[in-house]
Amino acid sequence: MKRLLLLTMSCLLMGSAIAQTFSKDLWHDGEADLFSGETVRGKIKYDLDNNSLQVSTGGIVRSFSAYQVEAFQIFDDLQKTPRYFYTLPYKKTGNYDSPMFFELLYEGIRLSLLNRETFQQRVIGTPGMWGWGWWGPRMGMGTTIVQVDSYYVLDMTKEQVIKPGDQRADWLLLMKDFRDEIGEFMRANKLSVTERKDLLKIMTYYDELVKKSAGK
Repeated sequence: MKRLLLLTMSCLLMGSAIAQTFSKDLWHDGEADLFSGETVRGKIKYDLDNNSLQVSTGGIVRSFSAYQVEAFQIFDDLQKTPRYFYTLPYKKTGNYDSPMFFELLYEGIRLSLLNRETFQQRVIGTPGMWGWGWWGPRMGMGTTIVQVDSYYVLDMTKEQVIKPGDQRADWLLLMKDFRDEIGEFMRANKLSVTERKDLLKIMTYYDELVKKSAGK
């Protein structure tokens, strides 16, 4: 009976979930600019998956979709930083553009860096949680949700949102006017196009090249 109980506990541990809190789960101080011209201020809770927004003011909660919101900004209580979001048309499927919320990470001269949070479930070992397998004691397994950045680029000249791939070549194609210089900059500094801090360096350097070229 004792062995059966331990085996049951092991199964429960393997299926346990690690609770986490993300910015999307919280209310933040902020304001939203509507396409109607109205600006609403209060506590804001955003949902990028559904491109929707809730604003709580004076105990009243109003809900808005990306069709109604031009832009919104929050002071993220979890990350302790201001964040800015804009509604932009994006061709997700088919031939029709749909309004979607994008976070602005870097505003450039020709190209701006955007982001949309995505969330993935991953299985992890959980130290300190032990069960009993057929062969003896084993570490428990749990699941956790991790936040993943999904990067986009706004081509300012074409007024088009583009989703590049995860390869350097995909980003060099967007910066083809300075392809050689950007490629060398990436290699010399060992920069990845899947890391936010690296992409910000790349976008900043690209802007420096654009400014330098314009000054000639």
